[in-house]
Amino acid sequence: MDKHTPSFSDAWWEGFLQESRQLNNPVVFKGALGDAQVAAFRQAVLELLATRASLRERPYGFRVYADGRLLNRDELERVYDCPPQPGENLETWGERVFPGTPYGIILNAGEKFHHQLSREIALMLGPLFQKIGLPRDGVQFSIFIGNYDKTPLGVHQDLRGENVIHFHVGPGAKTMYLWDPEQYRRLTEEEGVTKRDFAALKPYARIFHFEAGDLFFMPEGTFHIGEQDELSIGITVWQYTHTNQAMARNLHAFLLKQLDGQPDEAIVHDPSPPDDASALDAIFANRRLPEEYRGRDYHQLMRLAYLDWRHCLASNAGYRSPPFPQEARESLTPADRVRAETPYRILTRETTPGRMAVYVRGNKLEMNRHPGLISMLHRLNQGQDCGVAELLELLDPRWPAKIGLHLLTELLHWRGISRLDPPSD
Repeated sequence: MDKHTPSFSDAWWEGFLQESRQLNNPVVFKGALGDAQVAAFRQAVLELLATRASLRERPYGFRVYADGRLLNRDELERVYDCPPQPGENLETWGERVFPGTPYGIILNAGEKFHHQLSREIALMLGPLFQKIGLPRDGVQFSIFIGNYDKTPLGVHQDLRGENVIHFHVGPGAKTMYLWDPEQYRRLTEEEGVTKRDFAALKPYARIFHFEAGDLFFMPEGTFHIGEQDELSIGITVWQYTHTNQAMARNLHAFLLKQLDGQPDEAIVHDPSPPDDASALDAIFANRRLPEEYRGRDYHQLMRLAYLDWRHCLASNAGYRSPPFPQEARESLTPADRVRAETPYRILTRETTPGRMAVYVRGNKLEMNRHPGLISMLHRLNQGQDCGVAELLELLDPRWPAKIGLHLLTELLHWRGISRLDPPSD
């Protein structure tokens, strides 16, 4: 790739696909990130850690190792109690929380915890996804932090269909050791090398070394382990294109989420005979079944779930996990100005006659379908500053302003749009 090609441009991604042999070959791209980007990403990770610590036990994937041992729930409390402070760098924070002890942190679903970092990565990946399409199962990024010797997981293979783009932001360097699946199988099953025995496997590995600012790509199915001597941060962006069986399981789980009802603590017995299914009526009555899902057979339900899933991904730049909504619902007024959050898109789909689904940052809203509402969303998707009063004028003039303001407030709550600061005098 021409070193003068701007990183993450259309031409850069074309070179990326050529050198990675269409996502089938591991490769290091030197200096993909500039110094300013490295510093900004490193700072974002510290802010992200502070946000994650404030959520404590929330189930989004957070593992901490100290001296090679996975910390238990009680020990994690001490980490939660010591988040990075404003102005504190990674080295100072690490020594404060893990004095004199090598440590490692693996944080999943990172896209939920820092909006600016998620946006920057989505903008970088946009031209790639224009070429290859959004990964069918979505995108997630995980963050690896620490000064551990080798990845605590040991030599391992991630789920089939998961490839990774690793943005390395240092400060220390990292080395990855890779074995392709057939090679690993031959070594461990035919030649007697003990599985996961790094010392025995190391002579057969392909070695990739990268430093702060470099990008490393690893294709799916690869057995691997990382090694480092110094403190470093890696932001690993996973593209999920799982097997059909795994996709079906994910769709079942996605479908069940849409059928959730209010929590029910009742323990209910059913004294009716086995051929009487009427006890299900009370369960069905508490489900929030979307109107278009009602009366459908299994295949139709799965098709609708797939449509919803794909629209949710496309509205969220491919990210599997929606961002956390605004903590408080802010009210908009006609005097406000707003702008859609780019590179995300607000999408619509007709569901039943006169009704539509609106997809915003991976969330699905349902409402009546009107040309004025569609025009408003189209105007927002142009990515320009919009006056709220101007947007309200696109709606049916017979409607009270509160209808349009309610929709815009919902988009603001789910982070599909942002309120702009008024111009300074």
